[in-house]
Amino acid sequence: MSKWKNLKTYTEVNPYTGAPVDEDAPANATGVNVAGTGDDSSVVVVKKKKKTLIDARSKSYKKHRKTLEKTREQREKRKSKLLQKVENANESFTRESYLEESKVSDYIVSTLRSIVKNKSAKPVKFSDGSMKIDMTTANMMLQVLDKINPMNRKKVMGILDKGTKSDFMKVHNVVMKAIG
Repeated sequence: MSKWKNLKTYTEVNPYTGAPVDEDAPANATGVNVAGTGDDSSVVVVKKKKKTLIDARSKSYKKHRKTLEKTREQREKRKSKLLQKVENANESFTRESYLEESKVSDYIVSTLRSIVKNKSAKPVKFSDGSMKIDMTTANMMLQVLDKINPMNRKKVMGILDKGTKSDFMKVHNVVMKAIG
């Protein structure tokens, strides 16, 4: 004897009329597509990417290697540019160049030349402090120092060798009068 024989089935009835109710659509239907089967718009299917092994003999690897080499070269160029900037910045430290120079006037002239070369103002250290000198002033002073005769140059260098701000300003005022 089958166990399903004694099974009671129930039908859905309308509570107001008592008449059996026919279902309009099954509860799992979502229009044309059937819910839960993956063919409706509510289910987002994410496809897994295939992992491809890169073979050194393939065209794709050769292309990949070229891009790696190009980025490596660009990185080296940036490193070398940074290295050049650091070296230039090290040249601009006035304390080291002041210690290397035998005379204060040589230090001042070399600092003036680096100001003109780099086209930027720099501080120049004197025995009684430091003073920032701009490119225009440095350029004018160098033009006059390069053009004057050796006897006057020796006198000017003697004044600069004292190494004070006031002595530098004396030379600066004489240079400005000479230029015009």
